[in-house]
Amino acid sequence: MNTQERESKDTPPSITLAGESGGIERLPGRLERYAQMHTRALMMSEYIRSLPSSKENLEIRKRLHNCGNYLHFRDYYTVNQLRLIRADFCKQHLICPLCALRRGARFVEKYMERVNQVGQENGGFMSYLVTLTVKDGPDLEERFNHLHGSYREMRKARKNAETGLRGTIEMNKAIGGVASYEFKRGSGSGMWHPHIHSVWLCKEEPDPARLAREWQAITGDSYIVDVTPFHDDPVSGFLEVFRYALKFSDMEIPDNWTAAQVLKSRRLVAAFGCLYGVKVPDRLEDEPLEDMPYVDRLYRYHIRAKAYEFVPLQGDKAIHARVAVDKKRVNHSLEDENISK
Repeated sequence: MNTQERESKDTPPSITLAGESGGIERLPGRLERYAQMHTRALMMSEYIRSLPSSKENLEIRKRLHNCGNYLHFRDYYTVNQLRLIRADFCKQHLICPLCALRRGARFVEKYMERVNQVGQENGGFMSYLVTLTVKDGPDLEERFNHLHGSYREMRKARKNAETGLRGTIEMNKAIGGVASYEFKRGSGSGMWHPHIHSVWLCKEEPDPARLAREWQAITGDSYIVDVTPFHDDPVSGFLEVFRYALKFSDMEIPDNWTAAQVLKSRRLVAAFGCLYGVKVPDRLEDEPLEDMPYVDRLYRYHIRAKAYEFVPLQGDKAIHARVAVDKKRVNHSLEDENISK
């Protein structure tokens, strides 16, 4: 794969996270991205259908089928804000790119609120995207445990240095940060390549060479790290960190399913210092604006066209009625498939 192809493959997740806000002018692009994501979810659903039948797998398939079937937008045209106020999200973000997108956007929103607060309280700081890796390996769970344990040791060393139990490390230059775990197949090895992307808020610039030595001492098998400043664009680092779940949809579907089963009970986002304790709501829909004029727009996924079509409905009752009918039809179809399999 050449550099241009890699950039084309890696760029869309960040763009989609950034594109979750704005007005009606962004609606065509959002609908196109959402359709691609729902199409991917249906492909995953078909793959699950090929696996040994179980009640759990049938439930997962139902939720994937229903997720993103309809989208109810509210266009607050006087303030140019388009909000997705109703949809049937499955909240299986490791196998559903639409839920991964909405979840990632929520994380960026809430962590940027905390960053702005920290900046006001601390008189400013410098922002860095810090990447930590470990050696590739064939066993995803073993590699995750190694990466997770190593990162936990680094945070423990930082905390011990703060209390005078040991000397400082490069992580002590950060007043806070947040990290996510990412996984993919190594381009050369074909084995699992786990790594961490994190945002560090610092008063002093981290030294990459010293960080590499510290990381090798902790992991025993890796010194590959990267420190990239993004002071002038504070959102970009958070977009990179919180697009982690979108990366799962870049995998081959069998790998995506395997990774989701291994990691579904794992905590894949970890914060420390001044960014610890940020509360991110579980709700993936946008909150409606109060006392503002609006126009409702309802779209339904068309399975043959693999695109969203406009549905001319009026009033919430009509919307709820159509949604109930669609969900009943999808669930009934899935049950028939399961019986005939």
